[in-house]
Amino acid sequence: MALIEKIQDSINIARETFNIDEFPGNLFLLFEKEECADKHGLLLFKENINKLSGFIGYGDNNLTVICINYQRPIGHQNFTLAHELGHWFLHRGQNISDIDCNLNIQESIEGEANNFASELLYPEKLIVQDYHDICEKDLLNIDKRKELAIYINGLCHKYCLSFQMVLRKILYKDYQLNKYKEIRNEIDKSLGMKISKYFDEDFYVPNPNLPEYQQLKKPYVVLEERLDKLIELKKIGKATADAIKLRNGIEIDN
Repeated sequence: MALIEKIQDSINIARETFNIDEFPGNLFLLFEKEECADKHGLLLFKENINKLSGFIGYGDNNLTVICINYQRPIGHQNFTLAHELGHWFLHRGQNISDIDCNLNIQESIEGEANNFASELLYPEKLIVQDYHDICEKDLLNIDKRKELAIYINGLCHKYCLSFQMVLRKILYKDYQLNKYKEIRNEIDKSLGMKISKYFDEDFYVPNPNLPEYQQLKKPYVVLEERLDKLIELKKIGKATADAIKLRNGIEIDN
C-alpha cells in the first residue's frame, strides 16, 4: 500500500532537512554531525526510561526534546528515533510517549509515525532491489536458510535495523509474512543457535557499556550544555532555560 501523500511529503522534507540521500543508516551519527539543537532547536539524548522506547516533548521557543531508551538494541533505538522524528514532522506540538508496542501499531498517529520511520530508514525502492537480489540468489529456498540469515544480517547492519524488521519486509514482498515465525525458527535451527549468538551479539542484544550505547547517554549534562548554547544564540530566554533545568533536576546558577 502506497504511503499517503502527507507522509511522503514529510519524508522528503526530512531528507532535505538532514541531508539524507537514499537512507541514513545510523541516525544518531547523523545527528552528531548535524548539531541539531543549534540548527533545528531539536535536543536529543538517551536515558533508561523503563518500558518506554522513547518520547518527544516541546518547550518554549520551538525547542523540541527527544529521548531514546538506550536499554534497547541499536536497530530498535534507530527505528524509535526515526519514529519520534515522524511525530516531529507530522504531529508537531503533541507530547507523545511511545512504549515498545507502539512501534508495531498501524493505526492513527502511531501508524503514521511508523510508516514515516520505515520509509525513511529503508525506502521501498531499496526493499525491492534487495528482494530481487535475494530471489536471484534463490535465498528464500528452504534449503538456504543459513545463507538467507547471513544476507539479512548484512542488511540489518547496512540500514541499522532489527533482524525482525528486515526479514518481515522481505517476506512481505514474497507473500510469506504469515510464515515469519516458522521461517525464523528454521533460520535459528540452520545456524544452530539464535541469530544474536551467531552474528554480532552487541548489535542485537543491548550492551550499555559499549561506546555506541553511550552516545548521548549523559542527558542532563547534554541538556544543560545545549540549553546554555541556545541562550547564547538567543533562541530561548534564560527564564525558559532555567524552567527546563529545574524540571529535570539541574541546579541553576543564580
